[in-house]
Amino acid sequence: MNIRLLFLMYDYLPAFRPDVTVLFGKELKQLGIGTDLLGQVSGAKSLVEAKAWPAGEIFVYGRQRDGLLGQILRPLHDVALLFRLKPKHDVIQVRDKIRTGLLALGVARLTGRKMTYWMSFPFAEGFKLRAQQVGASQGLANQLFYRLRAAFAGHIYYRCLAPRVDHLFVQSEAMLDFMASKGVARSKMTAVPMGVDLALFAAGQCVVPRPPQLLGRKVLAYMGSLGQSRQSGFLLEVLRRVRVQEPTAILLLAGDGPSADERAWVRQAIVDSGLADHVWLTGWLPQAEGLALLRHADVGLSPIPRGVLFDVSSPTKAAEYLALGLPCVGNDIPDQKLVLEQSAAGLCVDMDAQAFADACLQVLQNADLAASLRAKGPPWVAANRSYQVLAHSVAAVYRSLVRD
Repeated sequence: MNIRLLFLMYDYLPAFRPDVTVLFGKELKQLGIGTDLLGQVSGAKSLVEAKAWPAGEIFVYGRQRDGLLGQILRPLHDVALLFRLKPKHDVIQVRDKIRTGLLALGVARLTGRKMTYWMSFPFAEGFKLRAQQVGASQGLANQLFYRLRAAFAGHIYYRCLAPRVDHLFVQSEAMLDFMASKGVARSKMTAVPMGVDLALFAAGQCVVPRPPQLLGRKVLAYMGSLGQSRQSGFLLEVLRRVRVQEPTAILLLAGDGPSADERAWVRQAIVDSGLADHVWLTGWLPQAEGLALLRHADVGLSPIPRGVLFDVSSPTKAAEYLALGLPCVGNDIPDQKLVLEQSAAGLCVDMDAQAFADACLQVLQNADLAASLRAKGPPWVAANRSYQVLAHSVAAVYRSLVRD
């Protein structure tokens, strides 16, 4: 049975997240699920780049526009995109757009289509936090908009949208439990955690000689976004404590801050720590280059602050480290704890610098333990967190919906 989705994106085009590019762009396509993407063009990309998509057509209306006007225009642009609905489309799917989701639900009911919603993040809670962060310096209009959005988003999403869609995809079992507590039937939800594209992580892929910076060093590695908001100073404190017993330790940071102010903060934090000679900050790298560096690491670090926004998330780093055969030390975010405990390929500890340091030292100082952890990661990820495996459960939901 071939199925066609009309998929409205929260992110600007072209798609870049692996749970879109790999899951929908490659794996679901191979299972007969085609996807037409709809959205706005990223300000940094051309229209030609935005329309590069292997699993169907791309429909664009509007371009990225920051500020209050951009926030107001996006759902209006999406209304125009909904006119792209054709008889070939079996399912309308919206990702992380609450206002657009409500509009799409109305269109689905009027046209007899099935409607699914992809919840990758608790945006209603995120809007509340954002409203608290917007100060008077950003103007009265901005303050009013963000406060109104925070006030109404939760009501609209939890009462009017999520319980009424035909199916809700969530990121983790913890998020599923959270949405069930909001009144959404468990039978109408499927947890689809962040996965791994095994083609990128296969042995022999992304291999480079050991860089001079890492020669003679025990390497603690972190790949991803850095900054004050992510409490990245925690990584420096872990390194400081590890070096008390393992003075050859170095911290490889394969990533950077998502904004200019966060990038400046990261560099100043490294200088202020007194550990600049033992930290290698690469800046943003193509994924293949970042993975090639991680193959020279001894431990992968995945500290994620606890709280309502992240407790329901599905962290990518732990699965990626394990797919590389890199022992992971991570804290007890529910989905990450599940990955580390079920795979037995890493150590799960509290979000405490000394606990992280002690776990790292266990791996660095016990060759048998390190070898055991390295061996267990890749097969577990292949069986449980590859997008090839995840695609089958997602495809089964679409087929069930279309048959009903």
